[in-house]
Amino acid sequence: MKKKIVALGGDGVGPEIMEVTWEIMEKAGFALDIIKPLHGEAAWKAGKEVFPEEVKNLCQQSDAILFGAQGGISREILYFLRWQQDNFVNIRPIKYYPGAKSSLQDPQGIDFVILRENSEGLYPAREGDLNFLAQALPQFKDRMGKSLADYGHGKFAIRVISERGVERLAKFACAFVLERKKQGYPGKLTVVTKSNVLSQSDGLFQKGMEAECQKNVGLRHEHFYVDDAARRLIRFPRDFDVLVTSNMFGDILADEAAELVGGLGLAPSACLGGKKPYFEPVHGSAPDIAGKGIVNPTAMILSAKMMLDHLGMKREGEALEKAIATVYRDGKTLPPDQGGKASTREFARAVLKEIQ
Repeated sequence: MKKKIVALGGDGVGPEIMEVTWEIMEKAGFALDIIKPLHGEAAWKAGKEVFPEEVKNLCQQSDAILFGAQGGISREILYFLRWQQDNFVNIRPIKYYPGAKSSLQDPQGIDFVILRENSEGLYPAREGDLNFLAQALPQFKDRMGKSLADYGHGKFAIRVISERGVERLAKFACAFVLERKKQGYPGKLTVVTKSNVLSQSDGLFQKGMEAECQKNVGLRHEHFYVDDAARRLIRFPRDFDVLVTSNMFGDILADEAAELVGGLGLAPSACLGGKKPYFEPVHGSAPDIAGKGIVNPTAMILSAKMMLDHLGMKREGEALEKAIATVYRDGKTLPPDQGGKASTREFARAVLKEIQ
């Protein structure tokens, strides 16, 4: 039976990369029923609702969702996919394909994954007026002995690290590493925190991760502070297998790591763990190049590859990745961000040709 997929391009370059991606999969004959409802920026321009109830229902009834990008108009869609569906883990592969334009002289062999907690931390933007927090917590003092009122006027942001959030991420991370080990990877989990400063919140994160690691025979683990981890990603990228960290740290480190293998144009992701999985590139809506036909669709295509793997369509996922790798290695049909002159569609046609 065909898997039912909802394709949501979203805003900016999102519809461009989404269209060529589903065209590749349909023309390649993959067993997918890809639904393309009106939504996001296109719906807004047409005077329609950005994310109507019927599109939400299609998402709920699907096997998976592909999402392009949100540039503000489709923010409601992203909130629905990430937080309302409770997709608590963001998987970001960092893999070099020979021919890609790396920031390193020798990026050969880089192949690791960053697991980012996707629902807590600072990222959900629990912010407000500092006076309000000072009134709510009049007895609270920081490690310097200051009360919140001592800081005067300003804003605050709350970082939440819960026991439940750590426990479920730790279980996912350990299972993920052990599964990779079966595929020939080292089987090592690197826990990244700032527990030397954030001793309570990141202390909880570190202890929870390490406790779960110790339950799993055959899994090696290590710990680095986030600033040291950022340095090591640049200096020793081949030393990593799987990194796991909190929401904001993961967002920053994953974008940094993407530059090692060609930039955000090659950075896919999967968001899992909740009611309905979704898959998206991490580069955003890129409004400065939207509509020009030059955006690199690699990250979107590789996100589709991750979706196929998740759905048990390993053969199709491998075909998609092999085609991408071949086009990069050949080097004749690369998009502008990779030093080439190919349009979005020309690149996609080259990928499809390698599958057919």
